[in-house]
Amino acid sequence: MTTPCLLCGNTENNQLFKVKELQLGLDEYFNYQLCGHCGSMQLQDVPADLGKYYPNEDYYSFKLNLNIRKKADTLRKIKADYLLFGKNKIIGSLLSIGYKLPEQFQWMKDLGARYDDAILDIGTGNGSLLARLFQIGFTNLTGIDPFINESHDYGSIRILKKNIYEVNEPYDIVMMHHSLEHMFEPQKVLAQAMKITKPGGAVMVRIPIMGNYGWQTYGVYWCGIDAPRHIFIPSARQMRQLAEEAGFTIEKFYYDSSDYLIWSSEQYKLGMPLHDPKSHMFNKDGSSMFSKEDIKRFRAIMKTQNEKGNGDTAVICLRKPLV
Repeated sequence: MTTPCLLCGNTENNQLFKVKELQLGLDEYFNYQLCGHCGSMQLQDVPADLGKYYPNEDYYSFKLNLNIRKKADTLRKIKADYLLFGKNKIIGSLLSIGYKLPEQFQWMKDLGARYDDAILDIGTGNGSLLARLFQIGFTNLTGIDPFINESHDYGSIRILKKNIYEVNEPYDIVMMHHSLEHMFEPQKVLAQAMKITKPGGAVMVRIPIMGNYGWQTYGVYWCGIDAPRHIFIPSARQMRQLAEEAGFTIEKFYYDSSDYLIWSSEQYKLGMPLHDPKSHMFNKDGSSMFSKEDIKRFRAIMKTQNEKGNGDTAVICLRKPLV
């Protein structure tokens, strides 16, 4: 039975799809609904224990060991000074020759971040992104995640076991890197993000987008559905509307889909979970079912789709008004 759309409330022409859990390989199926009006997707029957689908020993964002340096890496800091703020131009430009700009640099540029900004990463997992930001000079970093086993305080980096509604202190920058789609009532989440962002501050949302290349090509095997962890997957139109209704100004909206979208969805179509020992995730030396030429081709495909506005993961930069 269909239900009102979680994002727009529509009840007309909604469709149901059965989607298999294919990240951990649990051999379970879940019903998802595609909205006939806004084109967004939502999970119909939410499991009573979602924590089961975020095991700390298996879930990908919890697996990396977090090694915190006592201070920022000197060379990375010089490059960051140059690439983010135009400082140390001579040394910075020399160090940056042939240097591929890491994604965290681009995100900080998009947000207009400063080294001493109070930054909150929602759905931080083990905090690996915050560790990378610390290495290039950022000093006031907090991450929250309700699914981690326990909180950790590393000094300049705090990793806290809590959800967004338990946050009271204000932040210059709030980030949700593929975490908003894991939360219920996105309107309330964005309202809370507005509340805890300082006037003039920024919010970054990175999120899968429904209806583009992945869904068009793979349907229920598209990795962006990620049953049952993704509670909803918005269409681009509806995501824009949610952000604006929360009071934010949309400064940037672009796509950053990678080769992961294709090789993981290809595996899913064959019934191979992401965590299968034969998965490309564990065999990127060329011993997986995909050759290096395949991965290069997948990257080219997604680069083209991103540029066409048909990518599957969006980067959305939002600004809170000064008053």
